[in-house]
Amino acid sequence: MYSTKTFPRIQRYLDYFQGAVGVEVFPLFHDRDFDAALNRLLPTLEKVPVTFHEPYYQADHTAPEGSEVCERTCEMFQKTVRAAEKLKARHIVFHHNNCRVPEDPAIKAQMLERACVQYRKAEAMAKKAGIPLLVENVGVRSRGNVLLEEEAFIRLCREQQYPVLIDIGHAHANGWDIGRLCRTLGDQIHAYHLHNNDGIHDSHRRIHDGTLDFDAFLRTVRDIGSPVDLVVEYAA
Repeated sequence: MYSTKTFPRIQRYLDYFQGAVGVEVFPLFHDRDFDAALNRLLPTLEKVPVTFHEPYYQADHTAPEGSEVCERTCEMFQKTVRAAEKLKARHIVFHHNNCRVPEDPAIKAQMLERACVQYRKAEAMAKKAGIPLLVENVGVRSRGNVLLEEEAFIRLCREQQYPVLIDIGHAHANGWDIGRLCRTLGDQIHAYHLHNNDGIHDSHRRIHDGTLDFDAFLRTVRDIGSPVDLVVEYAA
């Protein structure tokens, strides 16, 4: 996880590992300098496995159709797909929401409905570029931005047959049963975001620096057996 200014630091890691690891590009298109930073790294990124997160800052799929936030989110997602296509990305990550979620069930239902519609629009764009769009479990209770709790997330993913990315840090911070979550969604899971925390805060600490039993998680992944991308998602 990086800023536009620190993004070029990935060069040394990619050079060191010689294609054995890749990078998940976290697009910062709200920053006018990010395009240039990404373009400078294209020759390096073309040589390694690449995935893309979708834009997070100033973007939210629960925004009403036609609103400024909705239009900006769509525009930045289109830029993401173009960059991902250029680099033959393995997948793009989708967040149903980034904003705080009111407690009113009716408002939450409207937000989710809008986000689900936007997923299908985004999926069509990504599919045209030949790239899977993976749904991530997002939000943490301590930040008040959980739109989908564990059972609702599982149910929606199964009903909609979403390809899924499980963020184990988010799941742990929300008290979810990660083993059950992974086994239930099984081969719908295409990737994981890996980090640790204290079971409350989404602090993106190192994999063994926290209260999540990372070794137990790995055993679960091995037992499921499906090939997945493992994306280390640390805070700076």
